[in-house]
Amino acid sequence: MQRPWTLSARRPARPQPCLTFSPLAWLKLQYFCHAGNTEIGGFGVTTANDPLYVEDFVTVRQHVSAVTVRFEDAAIADFFDRCVDAGLAPARFARIWCHTHPGDSVTPSDTDEETFARTLGSCDWSLMFILGRTGQTYARLAFAAGPGGAFEIPVAVDWSAWAAGLEGACDVLPGRIRQWRAEYAANVVVPVVSKKLEPAAQALQTNGLGRDPWAELDGLISEPYWEEDGFYDPIYQLFDH
Repeated sequence: MQRPWTLSARRPARPQPCLTFSPLAWLKLQYFCHAGNTEIGGFGVTTANDPLYVEDFVTVRQHVSAVTVRFEDAAIADFFDRCVDAGLAPARFARIWCHTHPGDSVTPSDTDEETFARTLGSCDWSLMFILGRTGQTYARLAFAAGPGGAFEIPVAVDWSAWAAGLEGACDVLPGRIRQWRAEYAANVVVPVVSKKLEPAAQALQTNGLGRDPWAELDGLISEPYWEEDGFYDPIYQLFDH
């Protein structure tokens, strides 16, 4: 006798989403993570048939510190234009925000959460990925469609593609490293603290006042104002240009 179908019948388990990096994308991300003592940010560019398989990590011009990353608006627009001109859909280049933490923690900061919500919160889906210097990772997939929601997912590197990617091209890695070095030099802007205000800036970083020491320092000095010889911005005077 055939057993009747019931609601308790077991369904096939769905595969768990996983953020996967190609070997070269992962090595590039590691290079940027260790090239300086600041955070670094960029976008994951994915394959056409898998929105969670990152085939490249791309940076744009950005201003960084040990606790912040700020992309230049014009640089983001130029990056998006290049991707569209290349025939990429937005889901392939504008959904995965990657950044690094120079310390051992990969827990998102309040600034990370605010940035993620402001820049990608309106997308149907988006993902925040953080890589720490200790090799720890954090990946959270978020959905704005329907009732919305978010959950952490595992991270993997597709090392099975490593040998095939280097087949017949032994000079691939040295050439890529030269490209990464040039991209880092072109896109990563690290402020140099002026000697006259270095003690104040150092105190803010050492004592951990606020989530963004530069924003705190800006508030402690004064707002920009006009002088007889032109516009004066106190926070600008922090840096040697």
